[in-house]
Amino acid sequence: MAEVARLAGVSRSTVSYVLSGTRPISAETRDRVYAAMASLDYAPNALAQALAGRRTGLLGLLLTTDALGQGLDTAGYLTAAADEARALGSHLMLLPGPADDADSVRETARQGLVDGFVVMEVYNRDARVDYLREAGVPFVLVGRTDDNTATAFCDADFDAAAEEAFAHLGGLGHRDVAVLVREIPDGAHAPGVDVRSRAAVDGAVARHGVRAHVLAVPSTFAAGWDAFAGLADGPVTAVVVCNEPAGLGLISAAAAGGVTVPHDLSVLSLFSGTETGELTRPRLTSVGPDPGAMARRAVQFLVRRVAGESAADLQALSGPMFLDRGSTGRVVGRSGS
Repeated sequence: MAEVARLAGVSRSTVSYVLSGTRPISAETRDRVYAAMASLDYAPNALAQALAGRRTGLLGLLLTTDALGQGLDTAGYLTAAADEARALGSHLMLLPGPADDADSVRETARQGLVDGFVVMEVYNRDARVDYLREAGVPFVLVGRTDDNTATAFCDADFDAAAEEAFAHLGGLGHRDVAVLVREIPDGAHAPGVDVRSRAAVDGAVARHGVRAHVLAVPSTFAAGWDAFAGLADGPVTAVVVCNEPAGLGLISAAAAGGVTVPHDLSVLSLFSGTETGELTRPRLTSVGPDPGAMARRAVQFLVRRVAGESAADLQALSGPMFLDRGSTGRVVGRSGS
């Protein structure tokens, strides 16, 4: 550290503050310190810092094992969170595990391996979150549980997104809309995103006089393909996709059946990240949050929580972005089979 300080032209304590994040340091000074560290091939030992009672510079990112490989949104969150952690002088440790078992989280917290946790794929009742609250460990949710009193979180504004989506479809004359969602497991233990998205859809369709035909299917291509068969001869003129893998299957089945988007069937992606609409041809009009922005904010919030800022002051909803890619149109009747 002394050599880094000499090369960067700063005090040894400034190097320590850059590494620990205990005091604000200007970006210019921080960059000089990092450049000196790189030149000297110096990296602090995180475990030694933890044993010395200081911060490790590591942030744990908790996500359920079910979330891995679920689509572009998860990858977008992880990449943005890791980049933001590095920009703030920390590193991200990925910790996958079930939402109904806090054992792995408890062990990591007790060993002092990380300074705090970002929790993704939050369930409405989440054992990981319950433990972190009780233990007083700094954490930030990407999502929300049923009880968010004095809890730091970043989440999508589901109500605003659903309102914009169904106002758009209603304005185009659509009255019967299929809503493709993920299956929710029985009982109170369910992903918060599914619970909140369903409630937001219910409220929006009621306000806009739309009849929602909800299709709850597994998050697989095959399930979406099979779901299309129930729409072919029905009154549905539009599909709202809230289940990315199944949505790809449904759109492929529609194309195979001679259905043209948007002439025969309008399709809109709802609640997914903006990149999801680029996965298909035609590209999908989408209404949803910016996953990268939410992940970056969550990491920023966690750094502030580690520094002692109140959790109640760190709560934010991400407003939706509307991207019209031409996959929705006015009702003109359906052809095809």
